[in-house]
Amino acid sequence: MLSDTPSTDDPSQNKLVHLRVVICGAGLAGLGAAIALGRKGHQVVVLEAASHLSEIGAGIQIPPNSTRILEAYGLGGKLRELVAWPRNISLRRYATGKQLGLTPLHPHLTQTYGYPYWLIHRADYQRLLFDAAVEAGVEVILSARISAANEEKPSVTTTDGKEFAADVIVGADGIRSKIRECIFPTFTRGPTSTANCAFRATVPVEEMMADPQTAELMTDVNANAWMGPDRHVMAYPIRQGAMYNLVMCHQGQAKPGEWAVPGDVEEMRKTYADFDPVIRKVIDNVTSCLKWTLADLPPLQSWLSNSGKVVLIGDAAHAMVPFLAQGASMGIEDGACLAECLNRAESASDVPRYLRTFQQLRKPRCERIQVGSRSNGDMWHLKDGPEQERRDRGLSGDDTKDAAERDVETVAGIPNPWSDKDFQPWLFGHDVFKEARKALDQMDK
Repeated sequence: MLSDTPSTDDPSQNKLVHLRVVICGAGLAGLGAAIALGRKGHQVVVLEAASHLSEIGAGIQIPPNSTRILEAYGLGGKLRELVAWPRNISLRRYATGKQLGLTPLHPHLTQTYGYPYWLIHRADYQRLLFDAAVEAGVEVILSARISAANEEKPSVTTTDGKEFAADVIVGADGIRSKIRECIFPTFTRGPTSTANCAFRATVPVEEMMADPQTAELMTDVNANAWMGPDRHVMAYPIRQGAMYNLVMCHQGQAKPGEWAVPGDVEEMRKTYADFDPVIRKVIDNVTSCLKWTLADLPPLQSWLSNSGKVVLIGDAAHAMVPFLAQGASMGIEDGACLAECLNRAESASDVPRYLRTFQQLRKPRCERIQVGSRSNGDMWHLKDGPEQERRDRGLSGDDTKDAAERDVETVAGIPNPWSDKDFQPWLFGHDVFKEARKALDQMDK
């Protein structure tokens, strides 16, 4: 049973000023922020470089810390028409499929935190957020590629020479952010490539149901992870069971400078040839795939321009590897927190003050999850041997002697952070509205 839908309205505050906000990027973070700000009455324009919403991508996980926010935006009903409800996250031995560890999801997380854990196709998610943003009064302009940003005005200029002035500029333009490049020209490190890349693919339900073993993956709905030396497969149903989503991470790189390129299906099959026969049957049904570079950002000194009028959110601020399935969720949290902070402004001159509060609230949490995501990837990719055996004992709950070595801050040494008694509540139980309002009330005393 879901808890009562939370309100995005802060009962302690009336709308004080309608700010002009330009958001650069119509990805999940940008559209989420647009919805939050539009619902509070701000004048919001979203500039997106692409000419249309992309179908690139596949499955995304929406954990309770995100569904809390989406319910508050009134999107729960529409999402239920698009999502799958996984019962568990199942961590498996790569070669045999033996279950090593389990995180109960539905109905356990719904009962514990008040909000469910969902699986969705990225394109469906983006389209739903796009429609909700437009419904909230947001103007979305496609084919609007940023060429320059002026942090003092503030304004951005597109490649066709148009200038968009605002009270606030939000850089939600991804890991290769043009806004970040403009406001931090001396930050030259850019994205940090990892040692891994990923094949991404989907298999239609008809193919999955044709074999009893693969059919079970569709009928017993779980997010399954097969963990192996330097490789893993994460797989689950999406589009309400219409297809099976595969993310196959392994050592190597996609083509330098490109983030999603057509992959070689035969190379993909060879890479996972020694995996569980059941998941190999699924992989054998893949007819095309994409190869993705996995990268994150080093911690930025600041997400905020010197003027205090331009701010980064989402992957532009804190891109992370996908091994805690929290990248999109952090972007959604960013947008909700940003709207709470800006809603306290009495004039445009207050913007820098409240953006500093936004950064103070968001930066530590996102950077902790960045580090934790890398640590969890290292844990999944252990080579066969004593460390892997200790991990597997920990996943089954049979290894208590090494409990003192667990680091809840970085999740290093934690076999399954999603089930950790300290980390899980911090991760899934986070109420971004409550935390923001508490900090803002203290600040405004």
